[in-house]
Amino acid sequence: MRRIRRVVVLLLSIVVFVTLATGTVATPGPGGWDNLGSGPSGRSALNGTVDALNVDASGVLYAGGAFTDAGGDANADYIAKWTGGKWKGLGSPALNGAVFGIAVQGGKVYVGGVFTNAGGNPDADYLAVWNGTKWGTVCNATGSAVSGTVYALQIIGSTIYVGGSFANGAGIADADYLLACDLNTGAPHATTTPNHFFSGAVQALTADSKGRLYAGGSFGNLEGIPAAEDVAYLDGAGWHAMGAGSGSSPGAVDSHVRSLTANGTDVYVGTDSVDVAGIPQADHVVKWNGSAWSALGSNAAGTDGWFPTSSFIYALTTSGSRVFAAGSFQNANGDPLADFIAYFDGSAWHPIGSSVAGNGSLQGQINALVASDGQLYAGGNFANAGGNDLADAVASFAFANLSSGGGGGGGTTTTTTTGSPPPATGTATGTVTVNGRPFTSGRIPYNSKVDVTNGSLVLKTDTGTVRLFGSGVFAKFQLLRGTDNKKPIVELRLIQGDFSVCKRKKASASRGEAAKIVRQLWGNGKGRFRTRGRYAAATVRGTFWLTADRCDGTLTQVKRGIIQVSDFKLTKQITVPAGKTYLAKP
Repeated sequence: MRRIRRVVVLLLSIVVFVTLATGTVATPGPGGWDNLGSGPSGRSALNGTVDALNVDASGVLYAGGAFTDAGGDANADYIAKWTGGKWKGLGSPALNGAVFGIAVQGGKVYVGGVFTNAGGNPDADYLAVWNGTKWGTVCNATGSAVSGTVYALQIIGSTIYVGGSFANGAGIADADYLLACDLNTGAPHATTTPNHFFSGAVQALTADSKGRLYAGGSFGNLEGIPAAEDVAYLDGAGWHAMGAGSGSSPGAVDSHVRSLTANGTDVYVGTDSVDVAGIPQADHVVKWNGSAWSALGSNAAGTDGWFPTSSFIYALTTSGSRVFAAGSFQNANGDPLADFIAYFDGSAWHPIGSSVAGNGSLQGQINALVASDGQLYAGGNFANAGGNDLADAVASFAFANLSSGGGGGGGTTTTTTTGSPPPATGTATGTVTVNGRPFTSGRIPYNSKVDVTNGSLVLKTDTGTVRLFGSGVFAKFQLLRGTDNKKPIVELRLIQGDFSVCKRKKASASRGEAAKIVRQLWGNGKGRFRTRGRYAAATVRGTFWLTADRCDGTLTQVKRGIIQVSDFKLTKQITVPAGKTYLAKP
């Protein structure tokens, strides 16, 4: 069975936006992601998976997971804090098992997971609190209050809610899977009426601005309410269903809920479900406004959800109007950069950064997200976030690199949009294929894969007209449409190609080998276009130019006009006039 991992969103206001303590500033990788410090001998800071993140009122970032070393601190096992300059453990002896949930309030850090005997306390199993000096218990009980895995924690006022896969929390027969405890007195209590306890694990918790608790997981018929399955909310009157299903399932959400977050009274749900409440576009990440469900965006055609059918959303957080979602999915909406993490800007989904090799920035499962002071922090089981060799398991991304058009990554922020722009059309000569099929003329849907290696294509869009060709060198691109400085732009993103020909290292390669072209695309026209290679992107408004991915970098050559090149590694803009070239190196 897949272990469910959750980022805990704490306090009544859901996401706490505070300034992280200042310290050593890392340099982002070419894909826009920063590492948080490093370990001994230049290794990455954490040596294992991160499953939970949170930030306290003073700006300290806490990370929990399955790691046993953070920044070289011998006591930083399974839980550690990042102050902006270095990682530190929380007391000695260190925890002895993974942490899946973190909540902070009043200078105390509450953690849940699979550890036992926290700080040597035999009653601090699975759930414990760090008071700044030592570990202790959270709820009054005979022995340990919890006897099984804790996945999620949520604090509302002076009450902490503990969700997991345990039974009889604090010895209370009705406190299965969810236990509430008073933080002032330690007094525990169940959240349901007698004999109406949860029927399955609670894997996610959050609260809205009215103090209502939301619980998600794999349960059904809560409090005898058929539609209260997998997600429900608690207020002063008890537990309530969130809408009803439109098919055979009584609930609007009919499969596991793995993550929750909220912004005001809007609650966002990460679920295995598709077509929530019968809405075709409401797949995997959906919004509940207190009375009704709605989809967040759609696929390019507007007929289905943006996420792939097989998607697992393990973490959600918000910042203003933005909703961030992460977990395990790839190529959402056909975008090769939309892997494992994305954000919704109020109208469309976008990837966040890139791997600088044509894929998403975080090539591995993401389990935790938190937003603070203009930064997004992600934790999980990934390595080399955005091409940064030290950004393993935990990394940060600056909101400044998120434009209305997309995902950042070395200063380039174009991605697909989910609205209904005027269609692109084309007329071909020679051999041209669109999505693997021969093409002569007609419409070309955005997100299509176009091959002009042995032909040419006159492409007409609402941003201009351009002739594209490869001159016999591999020339395949993905047709994308987004925005740049709030204006529409069409991007031609080079894809595929055989980079195995670049076998020798740069230091030993001859000049001819280094300059070997793997893929290229010529363009000649007028309008707002961008060509994107591995290490650079060229923005044009009327010119004749070449973008070529070579073994030694991405070459931009200008025959006519002027081009602005975004160098991903150097994170700067270079103006290239007619008759000149620019090579962006790996």
